Amino acid sequence: MEETPIGSQPANLGPDSQRRDERDSLFVLAQLRQEGDVGVGDTVRVRNVSSGGLMADAGDQYRPGGRVEIDLEGIGTMHGAIAWSEAGRIGIAFDHPIDKSRARKSKAKGDDELFRPLPASFRRPGLKPR
Repeated sequence: MEETPIGSQPANLGPDSQRRDERDSLFVLAQLRQEGDVGVGDTVRVRNVSSGGLMADAGDQYRPGGRVEIDLEGIGTMHGAIAWSEAGRIGIAFDHPIDKSRARKSKAKGDDELFRPLPASFRRPGLKPR
C-alpha cells in the first residue's frame, strides 16, 4: 500500500469517506484542549466515535477549523480539527484513523492489583463450604 503524507488522504478516499465509517455510540469523558495548550483542558462527554472522528458535548469556544488535542482513555492523545460546532456539540476529525473499539476499554490504574486472582484460601464471610 502506498504511504500517504501526513495531513492528506489517500487518493481512493473522498472528503466524506470518514463520515461513512460506522459510529459507535458511547458516553465517556475525555480531556479536550486547543492544540499546543499546556494543562488539563476541558472535560467533555464523548457521545459517539468512529475511526475518523468523534462527536462530543463541548463549550462554544471551539470553532470549526480550530486545531485540538483530545485525550481518550484506552487510545491516548489524538490530534485533529473541529469539523463542525452546533448547539453545544462539536465534531472532531482526527488527523489519523484510530481503532475505535479501544475507546470502550478503560485503562484502570494499577490493573495488576485490581484484577489479580484471589488466593485459594479466600472465603467470603458467612458462607460455609459445601
